Amino acid sequence: MPRNARESLSNGRTGRFFSKSGPKLLRDLLSLAGGQAVSMLVGFITFAYLARQMAPEDYGMIELAISVAAFAAIVIECGAGTIGVRALAMQPDRAQTIASQVPVARFIMALFVLPAAFLLSHFANLTPAGQALLWVYIASLIFAPLKQEWLLQGLEYMSLAALARPIRSLGFAAGVFLLVHPGTPLVTVGWIECATLALVSAYYVATQYALRLPLRAGWPIRDALRFLREGAAVGLSNMLWAFMLYAPMMMLAVLADPVQSAWLGAAQRLVISLLVLSFIYHFNLYPAITRSLHRDLTAWDRVMRASVHVIGWGGILVALTLTLFAHQIMSFVFGDAFATAAPALICLAWAFPLRLLSGHARWSLIAKNEQNHLLRAEIVGAAAMITIGILTIPHLGAVGAALSFVGAILTSAVLTQIAVNRKVGPLDILSPCLVPAGAALAALAIWVLWGMQPWGAVAGLGLYLAAALVRRGPLIADFVRVAYAKPHDDVSD
Repeated sequence: MPRNARESLSNGRTGRFFSKSGPKLLRDLLSLAGGQAVSMLVGFITFAYLARQMAPEDYGMIELAISVAAFAAIVIECGAGTIGVRALAMQPDRAQTIASQVPVARFIMALFVLPAAFLLSHFANLTPAGQALLWVYIASLIFAPLKQEWLLQGLEYMSLAALARPIRSLGFAAGVFLLVHPGTPLVTVGWIECATLALVSAYYVATQYALRLPLRAGWPIRDALRFLREGAAVGLSNMLWAFMLYAPMMMLAVLADPVQSAWLGAAQRLVISLLVLSFIYHFNLYPAITRSLHRDLTAWDRVMRASVHVIGWGGILVALTLTLFAHQIMSFVFGDAFATAAPALICLAWAFPLRLLSGHARWSLIAKNEQNHLLRAEIVGAAAMITIGILTIPHLGAVGAALSFVGAILTSAVLTQIAVNRKVGPLDILSPCLVPAGAALAALAIWVLWGMQPWGAVAGLGLYLAAALVRRGPLIADFVRVAYAKPHDDVSD
C-alpha cells in the first residue's frame, strides 16, 4: 500500500480511527436515511410517471426486468462487499488491496451470471420489445461489480455512501422525464438504466480515487476467490431473504382467492419500506460491530445492549402504531376499499421489530466469520414460512400469508440468537425489551377493551409513550451510547 494512502488511513484522510468527536453513528444514520428517503420519493414519482406513459403490459415488463436484474445483482454481489467491510476493519492498512479485490470477485461472478441470465431469458414468454428490454437490463449488470458502497461503509464515509442513492434515482428520473413519452420504444427505459448505472459507477470510482485508493491494475484472482468463498453464505442468505419477501405473495396466488393478493400487496408495501430502514440501521452499525468484536468484546457487549434497548422501544412503537391504527392507515393510503387489508398489516407490522432486533445477531455472526450459521437459520426460516403458509393461507388468505412471513422471521431470529450466544458471546435481547413489550401488551389490551375504536388506540399509544417517559433516564443514556459508538469522523464533517 502506498505510503501516502497508509498515512491517510491513520491520520484522517480516510477516517480518524481513534479520535472522539461527536455522535457520528447518529449523523451517519441520518445521512443514510435522508438519502434513502430522497431516493424513495423520487422513485415513486418516476414510476408513477412511467405507469401513465406506458401501456399496462409494457409497465409490467419494466417491473419484471427490474426484478430479474435485482436478483441477479444479489448473486453477483455474493456477499463479497460484506466480507470486504470486515477485512477493512481487521486490516485497515490493506485498504487499497481490498478495494481492488472485491470488484474482481464480483467480475468473476458476473462472468457466470450474465450468460446464465441471458440464457434463461429465452424461456420467458415475452414480446420482442419485452425481450429486448430484459436483455438490456441484464447487460446493465456489467456495472454491478463497481458498486463500491461497501468500501465507503468500511471506511466510515456514510455520507458519501448515502449520496449514491439519490444520484441513481435522480439520474434515472431525468432520463425518464426527458426521453419517455407515449409511443417511446420500451427498450429506451433499459438504456436509461444502463446510463444511470454508468453514472453511479463513475461516482464510486471517482470517490475511491479521491480517497487515494485507486483501483489497481492486475487481478489478484486467488485473493478475490477468497472473498467469494467467505461471502457465499452471506450471498445465499440475501437470496433467501429476497425469496421470503416475495414467496408469501406467490403462495397466496396459488392457494387463495386472487383478491387476497391485493390486501397482502398493499400491506406488504408499507412494511417493506420499514424493513429497508432496518437494513440501513445495521448497515451503519456493522463497522462498529466488526471493530469492537475484534478489539474489545466488552465494548461490543456494551454497544449491543444499548442498541437493543433503544431499538426495542423504537421498533415496538412503530409496530404498535401500525397495529392500533391499521384501518385508518390502509384507508388513508390506499382508499376505503383497502381497509379490509388491516388485519394483514397488523400481522406484518411485527416483522419490523423482530427483524430489527435480530439484526444484531445476524451482523455479529458475519463480523465474527460465522456466517454459515446465519445461512442455516435463513434456510430453516424459509422452510417454516412455506409450512405455515400451506397450513394457513387456504383458511386465512392474506392474513395467513402475513403470518407465514412473520413466522419465518421469528424462526430465523431464534436460531440466529442461539448461534450468536454459542459462537460470539452472550447477547441479551429479551431483558432490554421486557418493559416496552409489557407496555405494548397493556396498550393493546386497552384498545381491545375499548372495542378497537380510535379513542382506544389513542389511549393505548398514550400509555406506551408514558411508559417510555418514565424510563427516559436509561433510554436516553443508551441512545447517547449508541450515537457515540463510532469513534471517528468522516471527510464530510
